[in-house]
Amino acid sequence: MSLSSLDHTTLSTAHATSPHLRRHALAYALYTLAVSSRFTQAIWVIYLAAHGYSPFAIGLYEMTFHLAKFLAEAPTGVFADLVGRRASLIVACVLSAVAELLYLAPVPPVIFLSFVLSGTSFAFRGGADSAYLWSLAGPPGLAETAARYSKLFSRMFIVMLVGEAIGTSSGGFLSTIGASVPFICQTLLTLAGIAPLLMLPSRRMPREHRSSPLRHLGAGLRAVWRDPILLELLLLSGLLAGVFATVSIYASLFFHTLGFSLSAVGLIFGIAVVPSALYAAVAPRLVARLPRIWLLAGCVLAEALGLLAMASQRQWIAVVGFLLLFYSMDSIVAPALSRYLNERAPEAQRATVLSLDTGLFSAVMIVLFPLFGLGLTNISFGAAYLWVLVALIGGSGLILGGGALLRRARGRRDEQDMA
Repeated sequence: MSLSSLDHTTLSTAHATSPHLRRHALAYALYTLAVSSRFTQAIWVIYLAAHGYSPFAIGLYEMTFHLAKFLAEAPTGVFADLVGRRASLIVACVLSAVAELLYLAPVPPVIFLSFVLSGTSFAFRGGADSAYLWSLAGPPGLAETAARYSKLFSRMFIVMLVGEAIGTSSGGFLSTIGASVPFICQTLLTLAGIAPLLMLPSRRMPREHRSSPLRHLGAGLRAVWRDPILLELLLLSGLLAGVFATVSIYASLFFHTLGFSLSAVGLIFGIAVVPSALYAAVAPRLVARLPRIWLLAGCVLAEALGLLAMASQRQWIAVVGFLLLFYSMDSIVAPALSRYLNERAPEAQRATVLSLDTGLFSAVMIVLFPLFGLGLTNISFGAAYLWVLVALIGGSGLILGGGALLRRARGRRDEQDMA
């Protein structure tokens, strides 16, 4: 029996009844809610700044996070495929909880270790998260699985948004009780996310089809290189995620410099759940009806307009542009790219290939995030946002144009081989 047919048989058995589907989806939703309710998301930059860290120093620590994540992505993707995707998510929860606790001793070596552990934690989630969710969208059949996955991903994305709204909107308030309170709450909630994971079945390849880690990684890399569209999607996903993360992380400090209080900053991020949830709800329909290139181009344009609004540095224009055009647009971009990538990723190396996506995101962040922080020591937020806008439009154009040229070259080569 082939690996494909074996996987199909296994998934058909696992998803034979709708109660199993509902129970597994509910458990995954509880896990998502726990790890997404990040009480520290809107205040950690301000917390470090209050302890004497400059924007450039914060950028270097964030670069450390992404360097650790980048180095760990491929090994953790192989770990998820060969050892188990659920096991990978459990390890991620443990490492993340420890990383949050280390913030309670805000001295440079401890903060450095915190960022290293946090980056490694996100690497264990990287490919495993999306790959596991794809397996829950079975039974097999690419078109049917893709449609179910798109809906399931959007629902989990809404759950994530709810968790983020709960965490970010209350994080500022919790910090007024005590600077350490948000980090302690985050640690406890992250550990609580392990419980629903234990209710889910493990996902990994059958023993007889496993290869050595290096061979498995090589097979994943060859699968990407043979598929120009998959390579193009991975590069574009890394760029868009890097721009989104950089702007979003510094946004709390940006709004604080515009005159908003800590509680108001947390409230802004909390309010973001409303448009983000609406966008996530319509994302499956947009993905199903619009051509891939038009959908992605429209999202890039919307994010560019959001950056222009923020560059104005006028309080409410910046808030509206951030909420409606930039931040919430990720609710369409993330589900769309996740479906496109899963449709083209081979099942045997799915977590490994998807880990390359988050690895490329980290590669972008290693460069973009510290540059943004360094820029803020010399220029205003408005000027920095304009430079990010140039990177977004220029980078997207290069990736899409380069992908088109590569596909054309591959097509000519295939025609010559056939002749």
